[in-house]
Amino acid sequence: MYQMLDSVLKSCETAWIKTKTKKNHPFRFFSLVTTSPEGQAEARMVVLRKFDVSNFEFTIYTDLRTPKMASIVHNPEVELLFYDHKKLWQIRVKAKCIAQREDPALFAQQQEAAQKDYTTLIAPGTEIKAMDAVEYGSKNHFVVLTFRAYHIDHLQLKRPNHQRAIFTLQGQEWKGSFVTP
Repeated sequence: MYQMLDSVLKSCETAWIKTKTKKNHPFRFFSLVTTSPEGQAEARMVVLRKFDVSNFEFTIYTDLRTPKMASIVHNPEVELLFYDHKKLWQIRVKAKCIAQREDPALFAQQQEAAQKDYTTLIAPGTEIKAMDAVEYGSKNHFVVLTFRAYHIDHLQLKRPNHQRAIFTLQGQEWKGSFVTP
């Protein structure tokens, strides 16, 4: 049984690692769920920029002024939701934001169009008069966020039986068990 659980966890790791080289991998884009300071759930799609398999850390980029930043500052506990619609495979990850850092060198490595996204004069989510009324400046608001996983819920929909496994980080080890889907 433990060998089978290990292979389930390994399949998750492998999928996240592949997002670095396979730009069309279904786990490259995932939902990040935070809790607003008012206690409301907030979900949005983000891009997985890096996965550190040794620490189960997920890295994304964002604008420092986004509402998600206020939510993460208020409560660093988040949930990441990955889904592969072809394989009917869902992975939910409970994680904690462990790092928020500005990185001018990494910002400089981004394509020019991507850099522009982080230089709006007003914060994302601020009302504007028209869709194309966005103005840009020279100051960037680029920030790198890193989340460390502590709970993984793996669900594979298949016949004759769906398969589900839960993994929890205990110390430095992942402990897993199969659960009813």
